Formats: sequence, structure tokens, C-alpha cells
Amino acid sequence: MNPQKGSRRRGVIQTLQGLKKLQDAKSEAESRDNFDKRYTFETLSFRTGLDSDTLRKVFACEVGVDKSTLRQCYTAFNLQLETSDYQLSQPDAAISTQHLIENPQSSSVAAGSAIQNRIDWGAAPDVSVFYGRTEELAILKHWILAEGCRLVTIVGMVGMGKTSLSVKLAQQIQNEFEFVIWRSLRNTPPIQDLLAELILFFSNQQENTEVSPLPDTIDRSILRLMEYLKKHRCLLILDNVESILSNTNGTAYRSGYEGYGQLFRCLGDSLHQSCLILTAREKPTWLAHKEGQTLPLRSLKLTGLQPTDVKAIFQSKGCYCGSPVECSRCESLPLCSRLTNYYGGNPLLLNLVSASICNLFDGGILEFVNQNIAIFGKISQVFEQQLKCLSEEEKEAIEWLAINGKPASFAEMRSHLLRSLSPQKLLGVLESLQERSLIEKKAELFFMQPVVMDYVAHQVAAANITQFPVKDGFLSVG
Repeated sequence: MNPQKGSRRRGVIQTLQGLKKLQDAKSEAESRDNFDKRYTFETLSFRTGLDSDTLRKVFACEVGVDKSTLRQCYTAFNLQLETSDYQLSQPDAAISTQHLIENPQSSSVAAGSAIQNRIDWGAAPDVSVFYGRTEELAILKHWILAEGCRLVTIVGMVGMGKTSLSVKLAQQIQNEFEFVIWRSLRNTPPIQDLLAELILFFSNQQENTEVSPLPDTIDRSILRLMEYLKKHRCLLILDNVESILSNTNGTAYRSGYEGYGQLFRCLGDSLHQSCLILTAREKPTWLAHKEGQTLPLRSLKLTGLQPTDVKAIFQSKGCYCGSPVECSRCESLPLCSRLTNYYGGNPLLLNLVSASICNLFDGGILEFVNQNIAIFGKISQVFEQQLKCLSEEEKEAIEWLAINGKPASFAEMRSHLLRSLSPQKLLGVLESLQERSLIEKKAELFFMQPVVMDYVAHQVAAANITQFPVKDGFLSVG
């Protein structure tokens, strides 16, 4: 009799304790040896002597690997593999049936668990095709399942994949919760409407009756919601939080939406067994004072995809690099690595680029690169959306960085900016720009991703802004 394919897993997988131990050592090595930049899987492969696919399995903690493989990975970071760092892999758990709230009588049971869960995905996107984010998923799962975080915020610039990551994460941990609900705030629902919807969902539609009417104020609604979050283990995901934030001050709430801040603070500060996940371009100011590496409130800043993941995106669209002879004419970096570096690994931008390559250049990546046109159409619209809420001081700072064309220190920026900014004001400006992923920092220097720098430089040139000295050859965008 043939055994059922995929019914058995081989080898060992890391425990959450082992994963944290390895991630901490990797972060320390990145800071010490790689200028605070994350290792790509190619770099990790060179360091450990293991192939990229094996390393993905190691960090995902879902598929078994040989014990010797895990030891080799640990040794590369001067770690000793201990028995508490791994466990024998288990057979695949049965996947519970996902369903919507419109079918409330059906339920799914996680294999080996007594939890019966009800799930409402709302307007969550399809993430059946999903690239990368292995390490980010492992970190988020560890925070929520092992460390019991009550509030987790996923932040990053437009198009970085926050929404897709939140859905994929929820799919992977749904069996640990009795209730799972995903909602987008893109259409800015009033807080009282959202609270009523959540209470009805968590109460199995038992509220809003003559015997148990829905609360009539925001305060009472939040208190009622908290009762369910304490009694049941619930997972609540709210996407696009930036939609309810002010256009003039991205960290404050829009008029009439202050109740969301009250809700978030209550869920973050109060003891309960549930978890709220937020996605936003930047986190509200109050959260920075509440979160910490050992606290129940955490935030993860989402950075770009790895070149191998970008290559998979281009291949899925039918793009190709060209013949070996054509590729040999390129610079030393492979084409996908060049495009990854230029667009900062941003999935949305890379998907837009790959679509244009297919539509206009029959899938030829090299032909597109040779045109030396990197910012166009919808890509410009993405940055227009990202930059429209900046203050005049923030605009001045990024314009100067773009025209300067190279990393600059805090002191250098102060001495060259025409506007008289106090050190305190400039610090606030730089913190805001860094929070929005418009500038980055390495050691003591501030810099911009190439695509951001080129877009801003184009805007400066188009507006005929002449108060900054233009560096020789800088405005040749490619």
C-alpha cells in the first residue's frame, strides 16, 4: 500500500526559543558586519553554506530539516545547538474550513485543539499567490502566539505588502483563536458602526435585541467589546489605519474618528487574551511610547522583498532577463537584483514595472532597463500619494537630500538647509520621514532609496526650484 503523499514530515524544526536565539544572533551580525542591513537569503547561503530553500525552511519553523543542517546554520552565527532549540517535526495539521459570517452555523476545529473558530474575512484580498516574508511571518507568529502580544502594528510605505502580510499571517494562526475577523478601514467607517459590527460578530449575533440592546455610546461599546475579548480568544485585524488619520498630521486622528484612538489604547493597555493587528503607513504617536521589545505592544516595520522573491514575481508575469549574451552586457548585479535595489524591494512598484515590461517590451527586462526610464505612470501616482501630506519642513528636507545625492549627517543637513530649523525641529522632521519610510539611516547618515530620491529630484526640477545646488550629473535618472 502506498503511503499518502505529504502525510509525514522528516527531521526537526526550531522551537520558538530557538528561533529567537537565531534571529537575535543574525540581527547582531547584520549590525556588526553588514552596516545594519538585513542579510538576503543569498548572503545567508554564502555565510552558512546552505542553499536558500533550506534556509527558508529553517526560519519558517514549519518544515522539518536535518538536525545537522540546523546545527550548521547555528554554527555560522557562533551559536551552539541545544535540545531546547528544536523539536521533532509533526505530521501536517488538518486545515480548518474557512467560512464567512454569513454562514455562522458552520465551524472549523484545529487538529488536536478544542477551539472552534468562526472567521469573517470581509474584503480581505486573495493571497494564494504570496512571495517571501518568511522571516516576518515567523517574527509576528512568535510575538502573538509565544509572547502573547495584545497589539501588533505592521507599518511600511505604500505598496510594501502590509495588507497581504496581515491576511497571510491570519490564515496561518487562525486555528489558535475562537474568532477571527479582518476589516479594512479604507472607506473610513464610523467607529460606532465598526464597534457594533464587532460586538455582533463576537456575540454570535446575540446582541441588538430587546433583552440585550447594543450600547448607545462609544465608551459603553468599547467596554462591551472588551468583555468578549477577555472571555474569548479573538484575533482582530484592522487594515489601512492611515485612512482615519489626519491628512495634515498623519499621526493624529481625523475629526470625528478620535474614538478609534480610544479603542486602540484600550485594547493595548487592558489585560485580555486576544490580539489586535493594525496595518498603517505610520503608527500613531502614542504607540511609540507604549511599545517595546519585551512589552505586549509591538510594531514591525516592513522593508522590501529579497531579489529571489522579486525574480519569482517577474517570472510569474512572463518576464525574462534575456539570453546569457545579453545579460553579460549588464552591470555586475543581476537584473532582478538591480531592479530590487532601485525600487527598494517594493512589491507594488515591482508588479507595476513587470506589467509594463510585459505590455511594452514583450517581457524583456533588459530592453526595459536599457531605456533608462524608471519612474512613470502609476509609479509616479504612488509617490504623489505618499508625499502629499508632508509639511513644508519635511518637503524641504527630502528635496535637499535628493539634490545632494548622497548620504548626509544631521549636522550637514542643518548647515545646508535654507530654512532656519532648530535642532529639535529637524529631529522631529527626520523622525517623521523615517517613520514614513521616505528616508533611511545607516550609522550616522541619512539617505533615500534610489527610486524615492529620483522621484523627488524630478519634482524639484519640474518646479524649477533653484535654491539647492544640483550635483553634477545627478538628475540623470535611471
